[in-house]
Amino acid sequence: MNVPGIFPNEPTYRLQELLFPASDRPEDLYLRADPPPRQAGGILYCAAGTRLDFGTWFNALYLGFWLPHSRVADLALRLALNGRARVLVELRRADRPPRLLTLQELEGAGETFVLPLKETGETGHLALVVECLSPCQILHGAFVTGTDPDPVRLSVGICTFNREPQLCQTLQALASIRRSLPELAEVIVVNQGAALSGEATQRALESLGARLIDQPNLGGAGGFTRGLAEAATSAAEPSHHLLMDDDILLDPRMIRRLCDALAYTGDSAALGGAMLETERPRVLHEAGARVRPGWHVNSYGMGRSLVRPQTLGLFDRVEPAHYNGWWFCAVPLAALRRTGLPLPLFIRGDDIEFGCRLGAQGIESLPLPGCGVWHDAFAAKAQPWLTYYDYRNLLINAALYPQLARPPRPVDVLGALIARLICHQYRMARAVEAAAEDYLAGPEAVLARPPAELHREVLDRFAQEDGTQGRAAPPGPRPMTPMPAGLWRRVGYFIYRLVQITLVARKEPPAHSLSLYEINPASVPPGAYLRRRDMEGQDCLELSPDRPRLWRGVARALWLWLRFLCLHRRAARRWQAEAMRHVSRRAWDERFAQ
Repeated sequence: MNVPGIFPNEPTYRLQELLFPASDRPEDLYLRADPPPRQAGGILYCAAGTRLDFGTWFNALYLGFWLPHSRVADLALRLALNGRARVLVELRRADRPPRLLTLQELEGAGETFVLPLKETGETGHLALVVECLSPCQILHGAFVTGTDPDPVRLSVGICTFNREPQLCQTLQALASIRRSLPELAEVIVVNQGAALSGEATQRALESLGARLIDQPNLGGAGGFTRGLAEAATSAAEPSHHLLMDDDILLDPRMIRRLCDALAYTGDSAALGGAMLETERPRVLHEAGARVRPGWHVNSYGMGRSLVRPQTLGLFDRVEPAHYNGWWFCAVPLAALRRTGLPLPLFIRGDDIEFGCRLGAQGIESLPLPGCGVWHDAFAAKAQPWLTYYDYRNLLINAALYPQLARPPRPVDVLGALIARLICHQYRMARAVEAAAEDYLAGPEAVLARPPAELHREVLDRFAQEDGTQGRAAPPGPRPMTPMPAGLWRRVGYFIYRLVQITLVARKEPPAHSLSLYEINPASVPPGAYLRRRDMEGQDCLELSPDRPRLWRGVARALWLWLRFLCLHRRAARRWQAEAMRHVSRRAWDERFAQ
């Protein structure tokens, strides 16, 4: 479209709109302002002398994503305002001072100005700064390009299981943007729990024109795969499908931001939004991730505050991830013809496997900086049944994609068991045992079984958490104690800890509690300790040593280590040869019909 202003005849297309702060979210993720402006009716009202800095997580333009990974050939800023202001665009990088790209004094009466941006380079992020020289109203803005966008038609697939209040909130957020987003072709809700009966939920479904599918509980893998499969054959003919959790806090403008990015990445990439912690809404949990030796996950930016410039600098260069989490991940549907549907892993690691498979077919998994949703942190989710799926699926994924990172060795499996025994997590240790045994049994013993039947067995065995209800205890002041480096040093340390637990008398737990992420053999005492299930430590479990259970667990761990040593190579070959027969539409249709 043509826009009036400094360059009135240049057609421009939106890359990333300027987002004013959402009412219930931290303002400094969107804007830093002195003094704070007033927001009403989608307009920022600013006093003379106000300085607005949009170089924030949601409003910086990340060159490390746009220039290497999209078709964008040029950049400009589009801005509409009332009043007189000095407008600056800075190139910011973590390793050097900001560089001024443009500075213009504008006096507007509602018209739109377009300021071209040249010689940016391919790293760093662009920050818009507006200095109000008179009382101003900021109407709207965006980073734009003259490069023609590809058409995008987006379907959204939401998997839900007995979380209707959270689902309703997510649907209402989507409905609020539905009419202003023609790219949103279809919304598919796959319900695997109790019937959705709330009036507000029904109204939101109707407002969206959503398709509701009820099916048995096939886990997150089954729910998300049903949405993918339905989108691939939908009469709406979507080009991309967004897998999105039901229990997120969604700024609905993220959907538009995603569509704008997909218009320039096409079928070459799967784009993911970051997960921010609901409990600490400025803290990043993950923005894409890669696996490292042993198939431990290295989450980009985990635990970093997104209001710190150093954290934004992590995205000055955006490297492909091995996967994007399915809390917010858009997949080009053309890719399914090459990859097939996800593997039926039920829960945990299904997004990792599918992301690795996309990468093997040349489809990069890219985090989209400046896009994100809020989700409860996983640190409180420490049930042994989840540990079973975590470890079983880790072994499966490592066997299928050994070229990405060294798979766990037999000694690593032994270490995973002994570590949990040292931490008095006896039920978790049994869950790891069962996971390794099922992996060794091969794909037909795991994937060919009805998922609901296997899941019931897992819950029957591993539903109860380790520990008993303890007293409230706040988080400790010290950072997590690291484990000794090196295999033989770690073996010696584990032996020392086993002897220490056996000989040291039982003591009262310390005054401070540990989160799930802080628990390791180096951080827990030989006696009892407290694991918190919430951020503040008001809900804690007390985990205590049990010497007979400890040494029975050590004996079983050594036996499993011997079995794994003898059988793991043959098991890996079986998974590589047989697993992909379970990703076809026919195989999934049989599961959907159960």
